[in-house]
Amino acid sequence: MKKEKLFANSSYKKLFISSTAASFGDLFDMFAVMTLFTYVWHANSLWITLIPVAYALPSILLSQAAGNLADRYDKVQLMFLSELVRLLFTCLLFFTNEPLLALGVLMLRSMSSVMKVPAQLSYVREVVKEDQLMQASTLQNIMFQVAKVVGPFLGAAALTITTPKACILVNAAACMISIGVLFSLKKAGKNIQGQAARSSHQAKETYSNGWKIVFQHSLLLRVVILFHLSYFVVMLVDAQISIFLRDVLPHHPEMLGWLLSGIGLGALATGVYLNRKKQVHHPFRLLSFGLLLFGGALFFISCFNPAVMSRYFILIAAPIGGAGVGLNLLLFNYIVQTYSDKEHLGKVYGFINTLTSAVLLTAPLLGGMLVKLAGAQTTFLAAAIIIVSVGFVSMLMPLRDKQERNVQIDA
Repeated sequence: MKKEKLFANSSYKKLFISSTAASFGDLFDMFAVMTLFTYVWHANSLWITLIPVAYALPSILLSQAAGNLADRYDKVQLMFLSELVRLLFTCLLFFTNEPLLALGVLMLRSMSSVMKVPAQLSYVREVVKEDQLMQASTLQNIMFQVAKVVGPFLGAAALTITTPKACILVNAAACMISIGVLFSLKKAGKNIQGQAARSSHQAKETYSNGWKIVFQHSLLLRVVILFHLSYFVVMLVDAQISIFLRDVLPHHPEMLGWLLSGIGLGALATGVYLNRKKQVHHPFRLLSFGLLLFGGALFFISCFNPAVMSRYFILIAAPIGGAGVGLNLLLFNYIVQTYSDKEHLGKVYGFINTLTSAVLLTAPLLGGMLVKLAGAQTTFLAAAIIIVSVGFVSMLMPLRDKQERNVQIDA
């Protein structure tokens, strides 16, 4: 029999449309916010530094609670309400004219968005067949990578004929599209609202059981550690790559754009390749290989010497490093969705989102400190050695995939 295609699944198709609209709107909006703070309000460096804090802090504080709610309530309803509140604060941001008020609105809007991530990822697991999970994960990432390129580009083009606040209205329109699609989406098949009536003395336990599930499952724990280590290094060097290029190629500012494009191309190619796979037999090994690719590319970049190498040699490492980052991101989501118990997936993602947001908040700050103390090349070289060493060790670690697959854990 011919297998059903992923987009024949109307629930997933609608979720994909909603997610894609939201991703484009968010990146368009982020570009507009940075432009408002920098060029319209002429905010100082402190206000600019607080923008990523406003985006990340609510996720650190609330992701585990959001994951718990995603497991207990109807996921489509949660996504719908999240988008509705996000639309409200986006419209409020349009009428805000002070940096301090704008930061407050951004933080409140981020709080409303925290709920959507675990609900969306858990819903994918519910409506998508297991042999299509890899395709579903990679499609989401491919569209996100495309949005990362197209969103800011369209934002920059729009600013030539309009204002940053008009770009915020584009995000509001994207919210409305997402809300309309979610409204048409049927409720998740398994409604467990009745479980909401739990006693208050259990609140602390249910809040913390996301990390308990991960720590009781050795494969999940290893994957979470490896992914966040690589993500920490990615964010550390990503924030300082312009400083590194300024040091080694001071007269070629165009290299930053080429390097970032090469990294994005490598990640996109990895997504397209994995999207053709119905199943990955050794995802942990492949994730470890991604660490080696990323670490090796970073090592080559850190050893780049413009005196003996053409500046274009540095671009060779970009798609290789991007492929390594793509493998880590895509296989991490695939492993979490495949090896986690479906009933507790929201809690697991809640814990993961807390860690990811903490990395997003701390890694750029630490990167700036290290580059100031040791220099960009030394910092990049040390990071590369750590990543390659961890990737090599993880490749040699014994696995027990069959025994640990979908382990039922007391949460």
